Amino acid sequence: MTAPTHPTPTKPTKPRGFFASALVWDAFLALLTLVPALFFIALFLPGRANVDIGNQYAQATGDIPFSDWHPPIMSAVWRVLIGFTGEAGSLFVLQAAILVLACWSLGVIVHRWGAPRWVSLGGPAIMATPWAVSQMTTMWKDTQMAVAILLAVVLLIITRFVPKTWLLWIPALVLLVYAFGLRKNAIFAIVPIAVYIGYLLVKRVRSSRRFAKFAGRFGAPSDMRRVLATAVASLLVLVVLGAGLKATDAAIGSQEDVQATGQVSQIFLDDVMFSVPNSELQSSDAPAELKHKISTARDKCLKKGEIWDAYWNCYGKGATGEPFSPIAYQEELKSLWLSEVITHPVRYVEYRAAVFSFYFFTSAVEYWPADWHYDAAKVGLEQGNDKADYIVQPYVEDFALDTFPMLFKPWFWTLLAGLLLAFGYRARGRSQGPLRQTLASQRGSHSSQVPAGKRTFWPEITMLATSALFYVFGYFPIVPSNHFRYTFWPALAVTTASLFALAMWRTRRVPAVTKASAPREELAVSDPAEVPKSSAPGKTP
Repeated sequence: MTAPTHPTPTKPTKPRGFFASALVWDAFLALLTLVPALFFIALFLPGRANVDIGNQYAQATGDIPFSDWHPPIMSAVWRVLIGFTGEAGSLFVLQAAILVLACWSLGVIVHRWGAPRWVSLGGPAIMATPWAVSQMTTMWKDTQMAVAILLAVVLLIITRFVPKTWLLWIPALVLLVYAFGLRKNAIFAIVPIAVYIGYLLVKRVRSSRRFAKFAGRFGAPSDMRRVLATAVASLLVLVVLGAGLKATDAAIGSQEDVQATGQVSQIFLDDVMFSVPNSELQSSDAPAELKHKISTARDKCLKKGEIWDAYWNCYGKGATGEPFSPIAYQEELKSLWLSEVITHPVRYVEYRAAVFSFYFFTSAVEYWPADWHYDAAKVGLEQGNDKADYIVQPYVEDFALDTFPMLFKPWFWTLLAGLLLAFGYRARGRSQGPLRQTLASQRGSHSSQVPAGKRTFWPEITMLATSALFYVFGYFPIVPSNHFRYTFWPALAVTTASLFALAMWRTRRVPAVTKASAPREELAVSDPAEVPKSSAPGKTP
């Protein structure tokens, strides 16, 4: 009888062996992120602009004085960039570069965390999603806010997983201050991130030996103590961000004469015009001219079927009739709001619910086409590549918007955020028991890593989903319209959280390391809750 023969093991092919290196895969992800981004920049440089962005460009170039109708921080940054590069498109390039760095880093994090490599492709893929492409063409302050927050979050995540990277907190905080300066209502999105930073600070303090010796005198810390410590740390983070914004505004004010416009009067105007009955308006003590103008403008807006954004739709803008000019009788309008709006909470909530419903279930201005270039042309911003719309607009509007319209609706991202929040809560419950058992079994070992199956992204998923929800519902008292740019951060946050959820799901289904495969470099986890205190850094299992 002939002895059975065993197949000779074959050597891996060169491409497979080449990509076996984690560093090579990271470089591949960088290439996959950078090349499409360069093509995108070449198509749309110097970036699309509406009347708002055109006004800020004119401030940046010194053609008009700075004002606080739009965030002075954006005009100031733009002026610095133009001073260094001499190019109007420098802000657009910065906007794209921030997203490129964030998406590449997300791919690397997911890859090094231990998820299958195809999952890590989701990092670069975020840039190619229709909801990202649609907003990245234009230099909205909302877009810059969203990408700044995303990169800040990515840097913070790196500090949780990679030891000795706490210095990344500095650029992360700078990015959050920039985002806060771009939109004051960014505070709704930032609060959960501040809680996450507080969580990281408490973890870092608890992991120090000095703290362990000190805390050992009082016994094991209770859950209530941890919650209180995290709350205090979160408040400190918010104070730091607020102080950073104040310092930034003061620095800009020392260099530029920033004109006050009272832009918040837009909100007062809408609330008074559409929630106060005309009879009560006319019987108020407000100036007759103001009451007449509000009453006349309301009739115009109602004929248009629009009960929002009255400053632009029917009021005739400000006192001079020019865009972004201050409204006349601002103090009297504020007094009307205090005496006739807040004192009637039911009708105020009814009005705001009507506007919020319009925002929540519909969308508009999902894409800014080249045909709308007139406001940008007035201030000297050039048109981008004439082939850009032929390439991108069918993808965004004809494919995504027409086929999957929910992708541009706040309700859809709110629903996904709620589901992810539930997933994060469930993942936290699942991870606590097995993780404690794993750490207990590793006491005295020399492992500086936690097996991929025992790691978790539940803090990041919870933080991103909560940030998205807070930001959407934070628009209830202030939303002026249904433009999709107001929903870009929730869409970006939920997309990122979904990537982390996919990484966790696939890691549970596929063993992190098999006997047949070569060992792969992974993220060294710096979270004290995930690393045995007795482990020796620098050694792998």
